[in-house]
Parts: sequence; C-alpha cells; structure tokens
Amino acid sequence: MFGYIRPLECELKVREQAEYRGVYCGLCKSIGRRYGQLERLTLSYDCAFLALTLFAISGTSTFTPGNCGPRIYRGKRPIANPSPVLDYAADVNVLLAWYKAADDAADEKSAKAAAARLALKRAYKKAAKANPQLDVAIRGSMQKLHDLETNKTASTDEPSNAFGTLLASVILTAPMLPETECTAAQWMYYNLGKWVYLIDAWDDREKDEKSGNYNPFLLTKMEREQAEFLLNITLNEAKKAYDLLTLNAPSGLLDNIMTLGLMHTQQRVLAGERGCATGATTAQKEKGDKE
Repeated sequence: MFGYIRPLECELKVREQAEYRGVYCGLCKSIGRRYGQLERLTLSYDCAFLALTLFAISGTSTFTPGNCGPRIYRGKRPIANPSPVLDYAADVNVLLAWYKAADDAADEKSAKAAAARLALKRAYKKAAKANPQLDVAIRGSMQKLHDLETNKTASTDEPSNAFGTLLASVILTAPMLPETECTAAQWMYYNLGKWVYLIDAWDDREKDEKSGNYNPFLLTKMEREQAEFLLNITLNEAKKAYDLLTLNAPSGLLDNIMTLGLMHTQQRVLAGERGCATGATTAQKEKGDKE
C-alpha cells in the first residue's frame, strides 16, 4: 500500500533531483542510525515525501556531501543532515512497515509478511514508545480497515476514509508542524491517504481477484471511468490543501510530486501498468540504472 507518492523524475531540475536523493538517503541513514541496518530495507518513498513536506514547511533542511555505504564507489553526493524531521519520518516509516507486515500476515497468511513482522518487532516497540499517540491512531485505523475487510464491505468510501484518517494522523502528530498549518496539512494528507488506498486497490484488482482478498473495486463492480473520477476528486482536494500551506523553503520538488508525479502514477496504474515500487532495494536499483 506504499510507494505511490513519487516525483516525475524526468521533469525535475538537477538541483531538485539532488535534493530528492539527498532526503531519501538521509532518511535511510536515519532509519539505520535509530533502528539498525535491517530496518533500512523498509524505506519508502511515502516517508521521504513526509520528510520533504516537513522540511518545506519548517525550512530547516541542510545537506552535506557524503557516501552511501554500499555504493561508496559512486563518490560523494549531497545527503540531508540528521534532524528531528528525518528522525520523525524514520519512526513513521518503521511504524507503517510493521503494521503493513502485520496486516499482510493476517489477511494473506503470508509467511514472508509474518517473518517481516517478527523481524521488525523490536524496532516497532521503540518507534511506538517514542510516538505513542501516533501508534494508537495507526492501530485504530488499521483495525477499522481489518473490520471492513473481514465484513467484505462493498464500499470504496469507508476503507479509503480509514486510510485517509491514518495518513492525516501522521502529519498532525509531527512535533515540528506549526499549529497554523494543521488544517491544510490534515486535509492534504487525509486526501492523499484516500488516494493511496484507492490507487493501490485498483492496482491490485487482478491479484486480489485470483487470491480472493478484499478489494472494494471488485465488490462494487466499479468501472474504470468511475474509479478515475473518484481518484481525480481526492487528488484535486489534496492539491487544494497543498496550495494553502505556507512553505518556507523552495517548493519545486513538492510541486513536481503534487502536480506531475501523482498524476503520472495514476495514469500508469489506470493504463494497466504496475504503479508501486517499494523498499530501499527497488529505489536504489532505479537510481543505479539511471546513473
């Protein structure tokens, strides 16, 4: 359910691409520093986006040339310095990865997901202790999703609302989010959460039909035109809220994600291409292919 919030890299300026990679690498290092090397494999684009949002609002990002440990042969590149923003995004990354593994293990009886859940248990406890309010909020939303899935609820609104509420809680509990930005940030992330859930559900229709897993689009028999209309509404609401944020740092990268990247992903998924790429290994492979 993660990995859809990404820039359209071919439209990024060189400086913006360097910033994106720098924040992504900085988040990866923060996860490793706080939780260990294994947990770095859970790194997601969506939590890099969270860090970018908070950096843009607070205007606090700084970069220092550094190396990626496994790829030291590439030479130094700008990497975001350790900061409360990256530490919070790292905590969120671990919490979401653990709950996703737990959900997959329960719904799909996946041995791989069960093993991931067990491997992340120590990190999860540490992240939950550091962010108890967020942990409670995520647990509540995931339980709501589980109940809807168990009851085979034929609705796109109810499950997407639950995930929207989850993502809204992620931004609202960020300690560095100014109170003046809470309303716009909440609405932006709520609608992004709805969009992520819906695009993921559409992306997984064929797989879910074969496995018998819950999928609201299959249960409602919704056609592509209706799904696209619903996705466009949620995306437009997220963009409206984004435009209301007060950003204290250059926003070209976020503009790219909100106006080009999300729509590009949506068009790919609706055209039948797989739209999600998650985890550090996938992201690093893509960067390596381009270089």
